This record gives sequence, C-alpha cells and structure tokens, in this order.
Amino acid sequence: MIKLIAIDMDGTLLNSQKEISDLDKKTLQKAAKAGIKIVLCTGRPKSGITPYFDQLNLSDEEYVIGNNGCLTMTNKDWQLLHTEGVDAEDLEALEALLADFPQLNLVLFTPEANYVLGREINAQTKRDAEIEFSKIFHTDLPSFKEKNIPVLVPIFIGEPRILDAFQERFDSQLTEKYNTVRSLDYAFEALPMGVSKAKALARLAQDLGIQTEEIMAIGDGNNDLEMLEFAGLSVAMANAKAAVKKIAQVETSSNDQSGVAQAILKYALNSSRLRDEQI
Repeated sequence: MIKLIAIDMDGTLLNSQKEISDLDKKTLQKAAKAGIKIVLCTGRPKSGITPYFDQLNLSDEEYVIGNNGCLTMTNKDWQLLHTEGVDAEDLEALEALLADFPQLNLVLFTPEANYVLGREINAQTKRDAEIEFSKIFHTDLPSFKEKNIPVLVPIFIGEPRILDAFQERFDSQLTEKYNTVRSLDYAFEALPMGVSKAKALARLAQDLGIQTEEIMAIGDGNNDLEMLEFAGLSVAMANAKAAVKKIAQVETSSNDQSGVAQAILKYALNSSRLRDEQI
C-alpha cells in the first residue's frame, strides 16, 4: 500500500509550459484525501516551489524537499524542518574555479535568495531566476560573507557547452568533497557531501513512520536517480532520461500527458473504489 508519493517538479509534475495540469491537480487532491502524503522533491529553491504547491490546494499537512535535498519544509506556514549546507570557508576554493571559465556564474542558493558570483550575471542565471521566481543579487565573496547567510548549495550556471568543459575538468576534484549533480543542462551543483533527494526523503519518511516499500517516487532527471532507487515503487516519466528509465520499475506517460496522474491512479489509487470515483 502506498502511503507517500514523492514527485519531482520540472519535467515531471510541470509540463513543457511550466504548468500543472488540471488532471494532475485533481488526482493529487484525491490522493491526499485518501490519506497519502504528498511530497514535492525538487532541485528548485523555496521561491520556485511555494507558488505551485499553493495551486494544489491540499488541505492536510504535506511536505516539500527543495534544493535537491538541502531543505525540507512543511506547507503549514512553510516552516523549515531540516536544512543542509556548505561551510563558508569552502566558498573561496569554489569561486577560484571560475578563473578559466569567466562566462560561468557561481550562484549561492540560500533559504530566501540567490547571490551570484562572477564578472556579470549571465543569461542562464537570469533565466533560472525567472523560472524559479528567485531574488538574485550580484555580489563579491567578501561582501557576501559579511552577511553571514547560510549557503544551502552552490551551483555553477552557464551555457551548456561551457559547463560541459567545466564539469569534465573539475568533476573528479569536486566529488572528493561534494555530491555533484548535473540537474539541468545549464546547472552543475556542488551539494554537501551525502545530500540528495533520497537522503532527505528517507529522513522525512522516518519522521512520519512510513516504510520504504510504502513510498512511490516519480521523476525524469539525473537528480532523481537516488530517490527512485530508494523508493519501494519507482516511476519514470515517458520523457525521462535514459538512465532514469533504466532503473525505474515502471513507466508512465509524459509530463505533457499528465503522467503523474496516470501513475497515481494506476499504482497508488488502485482499489476499484478509489480509482473509479469521479475526478
């Protein structure tokens, strides 16, 4: 029996227009009313999650895992339950990697805003902020440190072909201290070691008294791999990357065909009574 559904956002719950379909909304409401906990698990920061979660109009307490596992929140007053982050003294070494890649930004994601290091804010960073409704501030590292703000995750952002070269050069070095993930073609993340959607989901499930086999996870991207491997039932979107489809137990329709709703109806609301009720 499924008691918790962990759902990625971009490429999964959100369609190509960055919208949630009416069928997905109604099906999630139906699942919540049936007592299933709904957890959005995403690389997005708080600012890029809350407007969408509010659209779901879920009456019971539900949960969000953001920044690829660096923060866990409840939708009740958006209270932070758990956070992970990187040490301030590590930031100088990360910024130094930009020396040969001046077109990239190092974006410091904090609980409430993003701070951009680099010569100027590039187009990809601006676009990412628009998509995620984030406040961004161009700064230098000494000025940022004076603010004494915790950094959840540093992300290198820029043109994909330049980021490819950056990742090829520095990935092995960074993986000695960070959990690196290419969450988007323009974003290369240096998560704190051991942090992932899967780790945050495991901790939340333990808090809620839910067993692994009672969890269904739905995703499409590389940053969903560990979450899908952790869940009792793993579901890949039809538009998922090949690596995701390879490890997932089942596949659903694409994000433009309400694949989340199709998976929930088939695998979570699978009693005849729940499945056949009017949505």
